[in-house]
Amino acid sequence: MNENLLGFQPHHLGSGERLWLGRLPDKLFVGPTEFESLWQLHPEEFHEIKMYGRLVKTPRWQQAYGRDYRYTGRVNKALPIPPSLNPFLRWSQDNIASELNGLLLNWYDGRCGHYIGPHRDSVAHMIPGAPIVTISLGEERTFRLRPWSLKLRGDPIDFQACNGTVFVMPLETNRAYTHEVPGSERHTGRRISITVRGLWH
Repeated sequence: MNENLLGFQPHHLGSGERLWLGRLPDKLFVGPTEFESLWQLHPEEFHEIKMYGRLVKTPRWQQAYGRDYRYTGRVNKALPIPPSLNPFLRWSQDNIASELNGLLLNWYDGRCGHYIGPHRDSVAHMIPGAPIVTISLGEERTFRLRPWSLKLRGDPIDFQACNGTVFVMPLETNRAYTHEVPGSERHTGRRISITVRGLWH
């Protein structure tokens, strides 16, 4: 990972870990027409994950592209990366880390109460040194970090995820903190997150 990220601001989290915040360049700006096109990509069915030994549907739509994504005992089988998503991957490779190669999209409909709870991404199939990049599109939501270790208990650390916000999370930060996008009664619009990772085949 390039730690001299041009245009990104590092946020020190108090335990040696960092999170970088930046924005997409103007050439990748997603307006209403582009957003609607990306929204139409979401699958009809909700992905299933294993929790406490049973399968439950995720409270949002989800689809991997380019590389399978493995987590919580399940595999999200990847589809080929469509042309509309290729520019986000190329920009991430050129400006953040060349090892990035897989996308995972989450589609959140605020009217349906969609969210993602506190979690740490599985690093079992990630390329060492490649960070986790999250690109937020559409309505503003809260991107929340919490210390994972009981010894590091403290208040949540909230960041606003607006249209075009980019978060860069090193794997060390992912190990030390959970991240989440909680449900919101105030934000009832639609949001898409594009998470870019470096994954082995």
